[in-house]
Order: sequence, then C-alpha cells, then structure tokens
Amino acid sequence: MNNPALTLAFAMAFGMIAQVLARHLRIPGIVLLLGTGLLLGPDALGIVYPSSLGDALPFIVGFAVAVILFEGGMNLRINRIRREGKTIRQLITTGALVTALGGTVTAKIFLGWDWRISLLFGVIV
Repeated sequence: MNNPALTLAFAMAFGMIAQVLARHLRIPGIVLLLGTGLLLGPDALGIVYPSSLGDALPFIVGFAVAVILFEGGMNLRINRIRREGKTIRQLITTGALVTALGGTVTAKIFLGWDWRISLLFGVIV
C-alpha cells in the first residue's frame, strides 16, 4: 500500500489497539508498539509502508517523538525517582559500564578493529 492517508490511518489504528492491549496486559506500551510496527512494516506483513509518506516522514517522526517525550514527562513521578535514587544510580553506572565493555569486546572480536577504535565504539554505543 503506497497511499499516505491509508498508511497513517493503519499505523494510528493499530498503534491505538496495541496501546489499549498493552494497558490491559499491564506491560509497557512500547513493547507492543514496537512489535506491531515490526509486524505491519514492509519487511513482514507489508501493510504499512513508511516510504509512502515521502518528505513528510521526518516531520511526522519528529512530532511523534515530541508526543512520546511529553507523555513520558507527564507520567514521571519525581518523588519516586528520589526514593529509588540509589538503585537508579547503580543501574545507570553498571549498565553503562557493561554496555561499553560489551560493545568494545564485540567490535574487537567480530569486526577485528584495533582496541582503541573498539573502545571508542563501545563508549559511543
């Protein structure tokens, strides 16, 4: 389907269904939204073709990201973050270190890069 209106309609309809289903199943909405997008996209069922949106795609994506960030900010509870501060700090630091190490080793082993370039890659990832 290369009709931009139908692409938007299907994406929005299935996105809303995925969001309602995620709320009902009590799982993060992003899990079902990503799965639905992958399933409906051109590499799977081929129901939604983002390329049909042409030059409007970057603007639509930018708007969608703004809405997602706004919604995330609206649901953010600062007092809960303060209460769980130690755990959050540990997750952030440990997660960053493990990711950097994993990216470095992966680049070195699988891509055969020099250690310095692999380390740069690992830190950026």
